Amino acid sequence: MNLVDKYEKKIDIEAFKPSGRGQISSVLNWSGIALLSDEDNKIDLARCYMAELQKLSCGVCIPCRIGTSVALELLEKICSGKADIQDLDNLQKECEWIMSASKCTVGTMGPTAVKELIENFREDFEKAILNKEIIHKGDYITKITAPCINGCPSKLDIPNWIERVRDGRYEDALESVRRNTPLAAILGRSCFHPCQDNCRRANLDKPIQICLIRRYAADNEFYTDIKPKFDIKDNGIKIAVIGSGPAGLSCAYYLRLMGYMPVIFEALPVLGGMMNVGIPKYRLTQELLDKEINYILSAGIDYKTDKRLGKDFSIKDLFNDGFKAVYLAVGAHKGQTIGLPGESDNLKGFFEGVKFLRDVALGNHIKIGKKVIIEGGGNVAMDCCRTALRLGFKEVVVVYRRAREQMPAAAYEVDTAIEEGVKFEFLTNPIAIINENGSVSGVKCRRMKLGEPDASGRRSPVEIPGSEFDIDCDSFIMAVGQVPDLDFLKDTPEIKSTKRETIVVDEYTNMTDMPGVFAGGDAMTGPISIVNSNRDGKTAAKRIDEYVRTGTFNITDDDVFEHFLEKLGVYDKNEVIDYPDFPEGNFPPEQIQEKIENRISNFTEVEKGFTADDVVYEATRCMRCYMMMLITFKK
Repeated sequence: MNLVDKYEKKIDIEAFKPSGRGQISSVLNWSGIALLSDEDNKIDLARCYMAELQKLSCGVCIPCRIGTSVALELLEKICSGKADIQDLDNLQKECEWIMSASKCTVGTMGPTAVKELIENFREDFEKAILNKEIIHKGDYITKITAPCINGCPSKLDIPNWIERVRDGRYEDALESVRRNTPLAAILGRSCFHPCQDNCRRANLDKPIQICLIRRYAADNEFYTDIKPKFDIKDNGIKIAVIGSGPAGLSCAYYLRLMGYMPVIFEALPVLGGMMNVGIPKYRLTQELLDKEINYILSAGIDYKTDKRLGKDFSIKDLFNDGFKAVYLAVGAHKGQTIGLPGESDNLKGFFEGVKFLRDVALGNHIKIGKKVIIEGGGNVAMDCCRTALRLGFKEVVVVYRRAREQMPAAAYEVDTAIEEGVKFEFLTNPIAIINENGSVSGVKCRRMKLGEPDASGRRSPVEIPGSEFDIDCDSFIMAVGQVPDLDFLKDTPEIKSTKRETIVVDEYTNMTDMPGVFAGGDAMTGPISIVNSNRDGKTAAKRIDEYVRTGTFNITDDDVFEHFLEKLGVYDKNEVIDYPDFPEGNFPPEQIQEKIENRISNFTEVEKGFTADDVVYEATRCMRCYMMMLITFKK
């Protein structure tokens, strides 16, 4: 699709006017050009774009490094009134040569915009050359991205740190990762990796295993004597962060790097939020989690555990104590119920999914029976069933009212659960918990079938009359979702909540209706991933900094680009890739995994990551798919 078509169909230009800049005038990127007014000089656009593209060239291949330099010299020559028509012809040929002979997208796709400007506006170029026009530089902004970067909620510069790992520069790679997240090792184990779903290498054979590469770089620091260093200038300003999950830790970390004095208040006796009490230790070990949290705290962040907002202190108390802003990152620790008969009868053997996982993590006593039924189809249900297996339940069964392909849980989580011995009953809907003398003794179920598709195209489950049956069990875990616990809002009417039990915030600033109080992570959106929560925390740090320093908020260049790139998209799953330097069939290695018989009776880490040789091999598969966008604005 032509860039102009993509732009006009997907972006409401009138509705988006960046503060202080006005409306968009021109867009240039790897797909071509979109000129929305006649204000911009086409030759200047080409020059400015090529100048930024030349900076991006890494120097590994001559066509890109030398070619972009030559192309820029020719454009500067045209803009200074010293060129002739032959220079224009040479410029076009130079762009074509760069695109045909380069090794990565900086060269193969980067010059597209300049090439299209010449092809579509050659008369403008020729006129400027013949009239010896002097062309001055205009105002523009640029952004470097890649399909994997755009797919990552936290916008990690993935090609950059993969390149550093490839060269054995693990400390440098970790430094690059930490520009956008302090949770490198945790995300290396527990991210749902949307970056890999946007990896262009998949168009050739298989996507890069990005998370495992990041994990190796982080583990290299944690399991050596490397001591991270911080260069922070204290400003003495205190910020309260409520909650120590990924959003809270990320917010506190980036506030600290800016010189603030964040203090984390955690309701639980341990730090980490759901990363500590929601993710089982076979996925994320306590040792690793503690190391990552201690790294964050080592920047100079204070914390207080067993301090619950609304019980031990209030938001007004914090402001009275000198805190200049508050960030609410309380997570989603309250299990949902669905009105199933028996769920509220306080039966022995009944558990809410998130509380079950929390009790296991904190070492609280759990009475183990012989057979447990887990209701749910998400990743929490998968964590519950695999945890129950490790606790000693002889039989573990997951019941789900839809078909397997409709499960929200990651496919590999379901596959692994089955491999470990968990049984599944699909198209099965629990309709009541059977109570025998105050204890769970079974679950009454009804068979389902898939009906007609709804408005979204998803086939809804329909009950089959007369299909009721019982499943005997002595334990039942309801893992159908969780919501934030917002009881603390009763004392703060200025802060509103939604019907979904999330905190109401301004869409752009993430500030609540109470000035100086911000929210993020699960508390703002409902349950989201660690990488999304990390993004919220980092964004909150930026917004809080703006608020404390100026009392106002401004749309930045990065905000402009994030809006456009989200609408336009970067990854094209239908793109045909033919790179001689990246032969098809160069498949990724497999990470080491603990054998099933050695892991199902304990919480030893299942996935062990890459070896030193494998991580370098995998890093060499990266095709460095950097792409650039340039935007100008109407005068």
